[in-house]
Amino acid sequence: MIKTYLFKYGYNKASANFEVNTEIFTESVAQLLLDYFTWDYDKDENPIDAVLKKYALEVIREASFNNRCTCSVISSFNGKEGFCRLDGSIGIRLIGVENFDFYEEDLEMVVTKQE
Repeated sequence: MIKTYLFKYGYNKASANFEVNTEIFTESVAQLLLDYFTWDYDKDENPIDAVLKKYALEVIREASFNNRCTCSVISSFNGKEGFCRLDGSIGIRLIGVENFDFYEEDLEMVVTKQE
């Protein structure tokens, strides 16, 4: 079965979109990844859903902090230790990622005077 996951972050300031083939990327494979990273997650949650949440955060970080597009993020995951390829070959395909943009007008400044 093919499932599509769309994650939005910060009032649509960033997003990640995946397509998952659950016949290839099974719950047992997902559980192995959760155990490998010793990630904190809801144990009652479906392991695939839990892994995809972690991947969404990692993909958004990669795109935001390294200014990468979807293709570049996919390539960067090819050699990322412990992470699966995101080209669909093992059941997870990154469809798209929108990085988080930082704007000066979003900064809050507090200045205190020391005497």
